[in-house]
Amino acid sequence: MCVRPVAAAPESISEKVVESIKNAEEKCSDDPASGECVAAWDEVEELSAAASHARDKKKESDPLETYCKDNPEDEECRTYED
Repeated sequence: MCVRPVAAAPESISEKVVESIKNAEEKCSDDPASGECVAAWDEVEELSAAASHARDKKKESDPLETYCKDNPEDEECRTYED
């Protein structure tokens, strides 16, 4: 089984997914039906779901709002009061 994380997720989650996949592969090398192997792949699944949710949340954000958080002085980001 070959599982690869999608890099669009936040770095820390993507790194944890990669680590958990390696861990699961190591634990399953001797006995793929062991409880440790099943638990390790459950962890991979949970972390992959978290990464997916993080990507979805990132997609929902307004690109201009994100840009203006980093560049509040730009003309596009100025706000005026009446």
